[in-house]
Amino acid sequence: MRFIGCALAWRPGEARDGVSCLVVMDERGSIIANSFVGSAKEVADAVEGYGAQRRGVILGVDAPLAVPNERGTRKIERILSKVALPAYSASRRMFGGEPYTEQLLAELERVGVEYTDYPFPQERGQRVVVEVDSAATLKILSLERAGERNGDPAQRLRRMEEPKFRKGNKEVRAVALKGAIEVLWNTPGLRLRTGNLSSDLHSPENVDLSKLDVSASMSHAELDRVVSLVEGTLAAYTVHRHWKGRDGSMVVGTGDQGSVLLPATEALHDRIAEECRAAEVPYV
Repeated sequence: MRFIGCALAWRPGEARDGVSCLVVMDERGSIIANSFVGSAKEVADAVEGYGAQRRGVILGVDAPLAVPNERGTRKIERILSKVALPAYSASRRMFGGEPYTEQLLAELERVGVEYTDYPFPQERGQRVVVEVDSAATLKILSLERAGERNGDPAQRLRRMEEPKFRKGNKEVRAVALKGAIEVLWNTPGLRLRTGNLSSDLHSPENVDLSKLDVSASMSHAELDRVVSLVEGTLAAYTVHRHWKGRDGSMVVGTGDQGSVLLPATEALHDRIAEECRAAEVPYV
């Protein structure tokens, strides 16, 4: 099996012309490859290549895959905001009627990877894609690293600062990225360094995130590249954790209305489920 996280350039202004990042994990949780690609077709072709001669591939895309609402926000965004988790604010209007991710899903279907809102754990032979949210995953992992405590997990999440590695000056971005990489280093089930990747940030593929010296001396373009590696790694970890069936995860929402796969221990699962039931939004 291969587990791929895609930090997709999907937002208006970057879609179709932006660069997306793919990060690949094996069944042991090791980062074995990554690459930077352009169009939706190139993303799909790269996924096909990574999954060739393997017993399945699960792809987690860090972008809104189902956008049914013409304007406003999706239901899952309103659910996750109740527990202080970030979610994508997307509408068809912001894309001029056709979200870029619909093109991506069509290209993935061409190579035999189908959209689903529930990849079953420990089942080989799957070729599926799900929506994930790297920012939410990072926040949840930070909560888990802080250790078990009594009380409402939503309140603890609300007191946490949002990482600011996408916007701001270079000093702020570099500090936030270092913090995110430290969280990844200390995440059980994820092997960030495997010895077969390069420390050359400008390489088009196989960059070792753990070897990079992230600092404010980097350009914003270089920091953007590191952000993509971090987001792709978080996306790959999310689908791998779900497939392994340990440490906890859940799917919020349904495929046609928008669903997102999240890591979630029992306490957080129960808290999100409470909001889902109140809003009559399905969850697993």
